Amino acid sequence: MISTAQVQPAHRALAAITASLLVLVALVTGAITAHPAGATTVEDSFTSRLNAERTSRDIPALTVRAALVDVARGQAQRMANANVLYHNPNLTTDVKNWRWVGEKVGYGGSAADVHYAFMHSPPHKANILDHDYTEVGTGAVVQNGRVWVAQVFRRPMTSVVGFTHSLAYGSTGAAVERVQRRLGVRPTGWFGVTTRSAVSHYQRGLGWTGRGVVGARTWQRLF
Repeated sequence: MISTAQVQPAHRALAAITASLLVLVALVTGAITAHPAGATTVEDSFTSRLNAERTSRDIPALTVRAALVDVARGQAQRMANANVLYHNPNLTTDVKNWRWVGEKVGYGGSAADVHYAFMHSPPHKANILDHDYTEVGTGAVVQNGRVWVAQVFRRPMTSVVGFTHSLAYGSTGAAVERVQRRLGVRPTGWFGVTTRSAVSHYQRGLGWTGRGVVGARTWQRLF
């Protein structure tokens, strides 16, 4: 069984696919890969394969962060001990300083087998190639001939740079077009009714009032 969900400030869709021999689950809330001290060969294999998929498509590689590795290893070990595949229910609190956060978990006979299944599942492939993430941590446990893996993805919060104004109905320009592309609105560069509605919907998804105006706070969440 393969299933995917992604966690962001607002939830995305949930999908399910069946596969043989492997069980995988992905939960989704770059730069050069650095291997943390004590990284296992299996963990390195997963991370290297993931980043190879990205760089071969001109997508920046994900930077390995030790804090994310620790969270991933904890989940991999819990799954192996229980012999049950499941998401970390505390992911969004175990991982700190995130704007986008996600988790992908699975098990199989080898790292190569699990990665192959990930890449042949459209939701998992999209997760691996997601431009929103910049960091990753891989945790893997080999127990009773089975490889259990958890991969934790993050894009950290960053300060707002170069955005001190606001965008509202009637605004025009490249900043408006960037917001439109981010929200899936036709990029006209003009802030009209459709764009205002999309911004308001996004803000309400964050638990905000949803005025439909892009200020520094909304801009930071979007980018």
